Amino acid sequence: KKMEVDEVQRKATWKDFLYNPDKGTVLGRTGISWFKITLFYVIFYACLAGWFAGLLHAFYSTLDDKAPRYYGNSSLIQNNPALGLRPMPLFDSSLIRFAQGKTSSYRPYTDHLEAFLKIYDDVNNTVACTDGPPAEGKACQIEIRKYMEQLGCTRANDYGYLEGKPCVVLKLNKIYGFEPAPYRTRAELEADLKEGEEFGHLAYADGFTGVSCDGQNAVDRQNIKTITFHPSEGLSENYFPYVNQVGYRSPVVVAKLEEVTKRITIQVTCRVWALNVDNSDGKEKRGTVHFELYID
Repeated sequence: KKMEVDEVQRKATWKDFLYNPDKGTVLGRTGISWFKITLFYVIFYACLAGWFAGLLHAFYSTLDDKAPRYYGNSSLIQNNPALGLRPMPLFDSSLIRFAQGKTSSYRPYTDHLEAFLKIYDDVNNTVACTDGPPAEGKACQIEIRKYMEQLGCTRANDYGYLEGKPCVVLKLNKIYGFEPAPYRTRAELEADLKEGEEFGHLAYADGFTGVSCDGQNAVDRQNIKTITFHPSEGLSENYFPYVNQVGYRSPVVVAKLEEVTKRITIQVTCRVWALNVDNSDGKEKRGTVHFELYID
């Protein structure tokens, strides 16, 4: 019986906690007590939200809608762009491996190339830059499909992969405000080479930013006979600087690996050549891009 009495008392105590008609409390608080604590937290969180909004406003007031706060030598990446490679369907692999004439083996590469080319098909706010740089606020139109066609790389022949002569696109990554300082003559460019270093395959003309590709090692260089480029003169000054123009696309050079040894992995390194671009440290990817090629 004592246990039954204790159980009844516990139930009564619980009910009184939920609602006590004698004291007029709900969950142990009167109506005025609930009003005060609710008002306190409303004011507290309103002040907290206002403080947070004020900090956000102060932060965003220091930013520019078009230009980064730090760029050039003040930024972490500084004024030293890297080269990008397409196709590269797997972001964590730079290997291009396929069997000549076997569509299924190179389909990921040609599909990735086609998707990349479609980005350049959008010519909104772009103008032809054959006679000089674009007007302020405009971007240069890059006719990348024509570049490919000049090298015989079209959708019809799967951009050269069908014939075992693949085309790759080398794009200079965008850095706000960057303007390359091109070598004015080839002699000036060659004078800047390290001892024993020479060009295997180079896209360059006087006053243009050069792009070269070659085997990484002596054996790799022996296995690359011919690489052709378009534009053959390299990158024009008209494409620079990038200042967040609508429609701006990274300038590109298309390379076609026409004669390479098959059934062997070839290490290929491509570099940008300008007076203000450091391409000496391949590990940091500054001014360079590296990929491997294996053709069955």
